[in-house]
Amino acid sequence: MATFSRRLLASAACLIAAAASRGQEPAPPPCCATPSPALAPLPTNATAKEAWLRRIHDGAATDRSNVYLSPSYIDELRQRLAATEGKPMPAERSRRLWELAQATLSIGAVDETIRLLEECVRIAETDPQTGPAMLPESLFRLAVAHFRDAEKKNCIANHNVDSCILPLSPRAVHVHRDGATAARAALERLLALPQDHLRLEAIWLLNITHMALGSWPDSVPQPYRIAPERYGAEAPFPRFVDVARDVGLARHGHAGSVVIDDFTGDGRLDVVTVKFDTDQSVQLHRNEGDGRFTDVTAEAGLSLQLGGINVVQADVDGDGLLDLLVLRGGGFSARAEHPNSLLRQDRPGHFVDVTADAGIEIAAPTRTAAFADWDLDGDLDLFLGYESETVYLDAETGANAREQYPSRMFRNDGTGRFEDVTAASGVRNPHYCAGAVFGDVDGDRYPDLFVSNFMGPNRLFVNQRDGTFRDAAKVHRISGTRESGPAGFVDYDNDGDLDLFVTACRHLLQIQSIAAAHVHGAVSGPTQALYENDGKGAFLDVSEPRGLRRVLTASSLNFGDVDNDGSVDLYIGTGAHDFAALFPNVLLLGGERFRDATTAAGVGHLQKCYGVACADLDDDGDLDLSLSVGGFHPDDEFSDVLFRNPGNDHHWLSVQLRGVTDNRFGIGARVHARVVGPAGERSVYQTIGMGASFGGNPLRAHLGLGRADRILFVEVLWPASGRTQRIEEVPLDASIRIAQDRPGFERLERTPFRLGR
Repeated sequence: MATFSRRLLASAACLIAAAASRGQEPAPPPCCATPSPALAPLPTNATAKEAWLRRIHDGAATDRSNVYLSPSYIDELRQRLAATEGKPMPAERSRRLWELAQATLSIGAVDETIRLLEECVRIAETDPQTGPAMLPESLFRLAVAHFRDAEKKNCIANHNVDSCILPLSPRAVHVHRDGATAARAALERLLALPQDHLRLEAIWLLNITHMALGSWPDSVPQPYRIAPERYGAEAPFPRFVDVARDVGLARHGHAGSVVIDDFTGDGRLDVVTVKFDTDQSVQLHRNEGDGRFTDVTAEAGLSLQLGGINVVQADVDGDGLLDLLVLRGGGFSARAEHPNSLLRQDRPGHFVDVTADAGIEIAAPTRTAAFADWDLDGDLDLFLGYESETVYLDAETGANAREQYPSRMFRNDGTGRFEDVTAASGVRNPHYCAGAVFGDVDGDRYPDLFVSNFMGPNRLFVNQRDGTFRDAAKVHRISGTRESGPAGFVDYDNDGDLDLFVTACRHLLQIQSIAAAHVHGAVSGPTQALYENDGKGAFLDVSEPRGLRRVLTASSLNFGDVDNDGSVDLYIGTGAHDFAALFPNVLLLGGERFRDATTAAGVGHLQKCYGVACADLDDDGDLDLSLSVGGFHPDDEFSDVLFRNPGNDHHWLSVQLRGVTDNRFGIGARVHARVVGPAGERSVYQTIGMGASFGGNPLRAHLGLGRADRILFVEVLWPASGRTQRIEEVPLDASIRIAQDRPGFERLERTPFRLGR
């Protein structure tokens, strides 16, 4: 957006932060679909964590820890606007109108927002001083407000499985047309102005409004029409269907994440979700094996675990039961000092909070963490990535700088207790951590650590095998842009080493960049990056030849072979805090070159997606897509999505590991299947647990085998022991378990079922 727009956005953000810092009493948080039950009185020996949970449940800490759910600052904005009433200062009144309009839109007061912006438009049309800059912005924001009203009345209140899937199909056309009609009118007025400010953004949103009205593309004026071929798929794919409402997984709320694994011990994959809403708890939905999921949150002991922007699973104490690490405070653009929670399974399907005993109960803003056995002693160590900032104690001179919330590295003592070894390890990251993943990049079996930073250099901490790490990001030319987002290690070319995929997460200018890509096919600004590993830990940027120089605003990322052809695919969730950030999520099919299958597969959801997981939830041999959907602002709620995979005729193999000297779930172990088919022999690789940021796949390997005739062998490289275990006579289309240092395998019988109607 233009400098004028950025200045006003920054002004509004400062007002929000100022309100938080003054500790104003907040209004109650907005109504959510599934609030947690009333809390019982705190015991006299309540822990600090319990007291904090009580405070956020009662709303007493909302203003300081989550400004997005505290509209108290709006009263001050209203007072500032009232002070301009009847005074001859149109520039000042326009500025106050605009600031208040953004705030009222964020809390869902759409009618008030529209009235404020209409006055902005009237002033801009008559004031020669502010008009040229203010009129385009006011018209654009007026269109955004009208379209948000249309979304609430149609996509949310009259939701169906095609709602918000770009390009909008006839089933997604709005029943209540007033909002989209008014948005279209405001955009047409903007585009008629003799200037270029916000033109591309207006064209982008104009085409979406016509889709919502069922008049796209024919009724869009030719100069502004986005040609249908711009939405064309680069690769065919049968259409996914959203079945979340049918199966009981359409949780409604704000930004959050999802992790999928067997948390109840019955062999089926369950779903854990978190939302940062302070009146919603971590939720566990048990897979019933018949196409339904049952909310067992209360019996799992999770009802009092409120809030959470991300969640990660790992067996931290080696007892064979998966534990959960809930991350809080991240993404709020404020000093949200929310403590994380480490939830240990004490019996299948039941969790207890052991954060304080484990030594990692820290109140700091975070939404990314990664587990790995980086010292190869058989247990899982931990990296916690914080949204760090530099605080200047002397604001006028910029002196006395202090790093606030630097990331931390922990070593596991083997019992699930952690020691902070940040300083001794050499892992120093005082930046805004946007993603963190472990992976053995140089083939020495010792996990290395990649950290993507937003507005800071990325880090590649290479494991020195003596408890220390060195940053080699610059040496390997992967320090990247200053706008990195979610990232992950993945062997995209099936050569046995880990490549690196890093997303771009540009916000303020991204609407313009995405519009330019759709309207003109132009690529500008930060794009996604794929770094190919040479097998020794050196990387080459292959983004362009592999088809990944694409403009997106990534908010989540995960990997999985959704078509079972043997090449890993990417699903990228998009989003930004702005209500104008209507960007489709993207499905890219792997191979020699990544190809966009979003439109063909019907998975280009327009709402904000901050967590994605790929898993075979119905045991039919293909990967389904589970999305955590919703934004940060009070009125930016939505329901989670579960895209059921339509299936294919390719073969597959699911491999679970049981470590003995290595960690129990084999995190860090490399699974290699050698197959033979009509085109000869080929290899498929997957590393257990090495995935992407913001969403958790099951801790098992799902290997697409394409048109293989048979599996020659399966090998597992166990990193802690250093031994490679070979298994032969493995069947196609099967789920198996391989135990460390035991001959053969165990076949796991799985009965497929249908998800949804």
